[in-house]
Amino acid sequence: MATAARSSNGPTKGERQRTILELVRGRVVRTQDELVDALRERSLDVTQATVSRDIRELGLVRVHDSEGARYMSPVAELDAESALERLRNALHEHLRSMEFIDLLGVMHTLPGCAMVVAAAIDGARFEEIAGTIAGDDTILMVTRSRPAAQRLSMRLRAMASREE
Repeated sequence: MATAARSSNGPTKGERQRTILELVRGRVVRTQDELVDALRERSLDVTQATVSRDIRELGLVRVHDSEGARYMSPVAELDAESALERLRNALHEHLRSMEFIDLLGVMHTLPGCAMVVAAAIDGARFEEIAGTIAGDDTILMVTRSRPAAQRLSMRLRAMASREE
């Protein structure tokens, strides 16, 4: 298997970003160094510079919790234009194919990248979408109606083609 033969010092970008999202959603992460340590505990050999770039691409920011301490949290929904730009970037970088069948949209991404793209879709808060489910390289989008599916298909295709 290709992934089994992969060097242990070079996680793919998708693996790294998926793990970062899992970490910040699952526990309080106060610093980039803490995030680097947590990634290394999961056998992902990363540098602080790489993690900093991933944080920027994923749209994570530091905010205050109830005790005033700082932690990393996804906030794509706070800035609509930034959320759309993150989605454009995710589609350009990770999307392999997309099709809509009735109310359902199915996207195929590079291996390990579905969660990153689905998070960007969720962050864009499209009213047409009732929900998304992400696997390793496949995303299922459930839309609210057939017209909503058609609108969403056109929007996402325009974003993915860089012609928006």
